[in-house]
Amino acid sequence: MRALDVEVTVVRPTAVHVVGTLQEGYRLCLWSRVASRVLLPLVSFEGEDDTALYETLRSIPWWEHFNSKQTFAIGSSQAPRSSVPSHYWVQRAKDAIVDAFRDHAGSRPSVDKKSPAVRFHLHIGKGAHELALDFSGEGLHRRGYRQSGGKAPLKENLAAAILYLAGWPEAASRGLSLVDPTCGSGTFLIEAALIATDCAPGLLREHFGFESWLNHDEGLFQQERREALAARKAECAAPIFGFDASSKALSYVQENLRAAGVEQYVSLARKALTEVRRPSDHGIVVCNPPYGHRLGDESTLFLFYQSLGDTLKKAFDGWTAYVFAAQQGNLKYLGLRPSRRHILFNGAIECRLLEIPIVGTRNGDKQAPGWRKPSDKAEMFVNRIKKNRKKWERWAKRNDLECYRLYDADIPEYNVAVDRYQAKAVVHIYQRSHEVEDDLAKRRIQDVLLTLPEALGISSDDLFVKVRHRHDQGDQYARLARQETELTVAEEGLRFVVNLEDRIDTGLFLDHRKVRSYARERCRGKRMLNLFAYTCSVSVAAAVGGAKQTTSVDLSNTYLDWGRRNFGANDLDPSKYRFFQSDAMRWIAKRGETYDWVFINPPTFSRSKKTKGDFNIHQDHARLIEQAMRSLSKGGELLFTTHAQSFRLDKRLKERFAVQNSAKLFVPNDFARSPFEAFRIRHR
Repeated sequence: MRALDVEVTVVRPTAVHVVGTLQEGYRLCLWSRVASRVLLPLVSFEGEDDTALYETLRSIPWWEHFNSKQTFAIGSSQAPRSSVPSHYWVQRAKDAIVDAFRDHAGSRPSVDKKSPAVRFHLHIGKGAHELALDFSGEGLHRRGYRQSGGKAPLKENLAAAILYLAGWPEAASRGLSLVDPTCGSGTFLIEAALIATDCAPGLLREHFGFESWLNHDEGLFQQERREALAARKAECAAPIFGFDASSKALSYVQENLRAAGVEQYVSLARKALTEVRRPSDHGIVVCNPPYGHRLGDESTLFLFYQSLGDTLKKAFDGWTAYVFAAQQGNLKYLGLRPSRRHILFNGAIECRLLEIPIVGTRNGDKQAPGWRKPSDKAEMFVNRIKKNRKKWERWAKRNDLECYRLYDADIPEYNVAVDRYQAKAVVHIYQRSHEVEDDLAKRRIQDVLLTLPEALGISSDDLFVKVRHRHDQGDQYARLARQETELTVAEEGLRFVVNLEDRIDTGLFLDHRKVRSYARERCRGKRMLNLFAYTCSVSVAAAVGGAKQTTSVDLSNTYLDWGRRNFGANDLDPSKYRFFQSDAMRWIAKRGETYDWVFINPPTFSRSKKTKGDFNIHQDHARLIEQAMRSLSKGGELLFTTHAQSFRLDKRLKERFAVQNSAKLFVPNDFARSPFEAFRIRHR
């Protein structure tokens, strides 16, 4: 505020009070990079209940601020430990304003919470309260340049605050470089470019709250705006670099840079964190480590911090890094000593900004701090992987398999599963809740990831990690990333499209290999129904085997489209097969058709906005099977499978139908340690 030549009177933890002219108010809205909002106080009052609030606000001539044809809304904030019910006071404040208008002119303005013409802000203090005009309107972090971005991007004003604490304005004036090695949606890059070119962030906005205020002076505002435009530099002397492993993220950055008008000042490149190198001798690194990372879970996020620390030491010796983190427990894994720590809040989350002078690794000294080594116990894991690799690779070649399970928690200390997909591998980490902060558990995860690439003879870039919580329900379809990189793999003459990175599951249940083989043999000339079809791999197998008709039902259009690609991968025209986007339970209850073979592999638990209620396999499987059996032909068969823990088939089904427990028939050899339940069910 002081840098904008505005008089500061009071500084509080949550607000800065200033005194200035209307023109200076416009300047604050145009130029402030850090403020959340600019509020213009209209009335202060005291009172322990809502009576004083109502009477005070009803006496204010609100028609001097807006007219009855305009809409309005009231936001609120509250002093800590205040006992006042804020939503009730906000409602009383609205009533007072509306009643004042009605008394004055016989008409009243309407309330619009989403996009009002005028916004007010009620602050409820400890006895003393204030109502202000929301001068800026929408939060000032909404610069107007964000076109798209990843999940939970950093707020623009918080990013600017971090850049101020990093000394970027002064560094930019000296022509130093700035690097963000994991740039996400590019917020640091854009704010850094705006600072380096003296571009007022408010120039990018289309609207401010004061523009609908009756006392607004458009001439004064345009004067301030012209001065801000004249101050903007045409050149940027400070090089700015952004890196990210995700091409999708970089496409978002490119859109945002273009919208902000700073595309020409920022260099982007797709690089894994370990490949990032400093572009010049001097500069600063600014980084907001991802909260989830592509590994899929915060319990493995320590690996990212290790990798970040290693990269900083290896490539940025002599620079200063500013690492902003919400996951404070992982900061120790950087292996770097901060010189300062700043406490900042990202919304309600208390975070740390670490200022780290980087002393790097010199002369290829791999013994320097930051170079990771597997523990002594990792040798037995490596030996088992090599032994299994030799065994299963020969077996897979004989059976025309490009995807299979190679390791399935063979050693209790290394409770992971490893699946091969051609020259790539997926590691499934079974994380128990008490192990999230367990250093020994993290050490073993590190052992696995350090040793697997060499033991499997693959690149570390071709190793994908998924974390599974045994106590979680319904997370198998959770999205982790948006790389959208697909691979087509072979299985016993069939071909399937998989995605190893974007979700917990890859699009192909490897342990259903024998189910697909069975469907291929069983369904020749028959009508086949696949409920909860996922990516329709069993339907594809049935179609290749000569099924007269296949019907695939799933709630997700994404997976049904994936299923159509699977049909195409096997030279089958998807238009000749049936796909229904629907809740399987409701769909089967309403259908009157009959089928000769029905396959059901429901999720253990499912919750969706598209369904009326949750699906729980333990509670709902009997009703599901009974409904499906009504659609099964007299001599037909229903195959029901589930991976649910402690599953017990409802005994009433065994009384009504002929049921065979067939798990041994369908669980393949490479999944003998992780069998699923399978039941073949027929009419008696």
